[in-house]
Amino acid sequence: LTPEERAAAVASFTDGKGACGKPVKREHPILPKTGEKNVLITSALPYVNNVPHLGNIIGCVLSADVFSRFCRLRGWNTLYICGTDEYGTATETRALEEGLTPQQICDKYHALHADIYRWFNIDFDFFGRTTTPQQTEIAQD
Repeated sequence: LTPEERAAAVASFTDGKGACGKPVKREHPILPKTGEKNVLITSALPYVNNVPHLGNIIGCVLSADVFSRFCRLRGWNTLYICGTDEYGTATETRALEEGLTPQQICDKYHALHADIYRWFNIDFDFFGRTTTPQQTEIAQD
């Protein structure tokens, strides 16, 4: 942060919400803008082998969500992305325990994660999956 940005943050804290200005209206897709401050935020990708609990939310997504809101209040072009990590032994083990295929486990728990984060009002711009064809292509490229 620049000295001016730090001073603005201090002013926002001491002067209240009015010092922040209005948040930037988001239009998707959110792409970098030349000449503007562009911020990309992501958080740890939770595994899809269980229902997320408060520790997952606090430890994975809440701090990034708070920071993305701060960035938007500063008027910065901000993209907050996250998603579920659908690979690994834990996913396969859970599928065997529940008598489902790994893909069925991924579908089930991705939906549960998305619903719970929506309930907590976690404001992702994009909440994806590591098993999509696009993600696989990008990761293998």
